[in-house]
Amino acid sequence: MLSLPENIVCGYFDSSEFGSLTLSPLRRPKRFEIELFLEDGGFTYSDGREYPIKRDHIQITRPQSLRHSHLPFKTLFVRFSADGLIAERLSAIPENFRSGHPDTLRAKFNELITLYENGDNPLLYHSCLLSLINLVLADAAVPDAAQESYPAISSAKQFIKENFACPIRLCDMAAAVNLSPTYFHTLFKTATGISPHDYLIRRRIEAAKELLRDSSVPLSRIAENCGFTNQQHFAKIFKKQTGLTPGRYRKNSGNNYLED
Repeated sequence: MLSLPENIVCGYFDSSEFGSLTLSPLRRPKRFEIELFLEDGGFTYSDGREYPIKRDHIQITRPQSLRHSHLPFKTLFVRFSADGLIAERLSAIPENFRSGHPDTLRAKFNELITLYENGDNPLLYHSCLLSLINLVLADAAVPDAAQESYPAISSAKQFIKENFACPIRLCDMAAAVNLSPTYFHTLFKTATGISPHDYLIRRRIEAAKELLRDSSVPLSRIAENCGFTNQQHFAKIFKKQTGLTPGRYRKNSGNNYLED
């Protein structure tokens, strides 16, 4: 039986909140938790089991598990109560594994966080969470080796990561992996579910979000550093992607990771 998750909390967490601590306090969550680590770190522990904190790795926490982690680390997270089919599926998968589509999952997390902050469309909010859970379950079912079945796409993603601040065109991405633009576009969409242009925009938005959350860099400089034509173009695309202006996103940034 499928019942909707309840008591949902989500957000972005930066462990620098703990100050000089090197190990987070022990906690025993009462709900399921899904985390997507945003950078490499030390180790996290669940009921004494040790898992690496690695960028693009997913951590699943079941209710009443005893948790703590080495610091520092940054993560996207969602916490919720669940029973029935969702609880059964989440309880049957590994606790820690690498996402095969981390950019898609990050985008879904950010969409969920935006809906959570706006709080005006519970149906869309639950739909987004179910979609996120489905992405996680799909990643858990795919062996790590199979996630590397498109080496050209991995190379293209690396090219975009290193050059997203530049005016990249489709032909530039295709040339970087020695493919024709038409074939590259088709292959990229098959492998990731989105077009190369949409992936580039998401990468720019993710970089902008990091600067908005972690710095006081002016919006005009963020626009320049993240590959947008100007501040107005940046604001337009950012609001279209997130539902918030860059200024409002910066103001709202915070976390409720430690809330139970």
